[in-house]
Amino acid sequence: MENFLLSVRCVTLVLLTICLGIWIRSRNLFPQELYSQLSTLCFHYLVPVQLFYNIESTQLTDSFSPKLLLFLEAGVLMWFLINFALFSVLLPDSRTRGAYIQNSFRSNIAVVGISLAHAVTGVDGVAAMSIAIAILVPTYNVLAVIALESCRGGKAPLKETVRLILKNPLIRACTLGLLFQLLHLRLPQPVNQAAANIGIAGSVMTLVALGASLRPEGMRRNLNRILFCSAYRLLFTPLVIVGAAYFLGFRSYSLGVILLCAGSPTAATSYPMALACGSDHELTAQIVAATSLLFCLTMIFWVFTLKQCKLL
Repeated sequence: MENFLLSVRCVTLVLLTICLGIWIRSRNLFPQELYSQLSTLCFHYLVPVQLFYNIESTQLTDSFSPKLLLFLEAGVLMWFLINFALFSVLLPDSRTRGAYIQNSFRSNIAVVGISLAHAVTGVDGVAAMSIAIAILVPTYNVLAVIALESCRGGKAPLKETVRLILKNPLIRACTLGLLFQLLHLRLPQPVNQAAANIGIAGSVMTLVALGASLRPEGMRRNLNRILFCSAYRLLFTPLVIVGAAYFLGFRSYSLGVILLCAGSPTAATSYPMALACGSDHELTAQIVAATSLLFCLTMIFWVFTLKQCKLL
């Protein structure tokens, strides 16, 4: 019951913020262009500050296993390559393909990971999740840029692709945060607090813009796609990743961290990146909203199953 209530609290916060965006749009108080501009503001300025702060403020401990880090990084890369190849064959529409690929590998651990780790894995799991976020978020963003740029309608040369990756504000922010960690640098307290506040604003405004982009007619039109992507993100992906981790000997908090990384909803930052890269941002927003809603039920199922099997 405690795990269930914690999951509900985490997801309810996300859902209520999305609903605020839906309500604001329904009032017709602002021009429609405002919502895409708001998303652009978040993508280029607010969310990068949030990512930098999350990584720069992470406290590294000895509880993190290099084996776990290697599995998480290799798992993301392999799962990305598999799904990139799969959906490139199955989906001729490049805009839709980008939404499917992002959904397949990019989870929202930066938002829900730490909160759930407290309840599911304990202190060791929280430390491991913090470092996992610092390592995986840059990987998610690099792979997302590669996927979305390849889906623009043509193949960008390697040099151009690398340039676009390096220009991505999310990747720059993660790189700077990791640099601060490696050099043991810390921001002055007032600056650190300002970065934290800006990060909170970025998280909230991203979800508000996401909610404002949702349209009921679009949800109905894309219902089959949304249901497929939700099941793929929340059921099939953790089944494959956690199953592989089990056979490789991961147990206890390590398996819990892997579950949270594999079974969390689609990252909210997928939406502004899809918008910036000309992908199907409307479908991406709908997938983020749907997986955020259904995540509460599926994560309880996974946690209950693993605890019943005495693996957590």
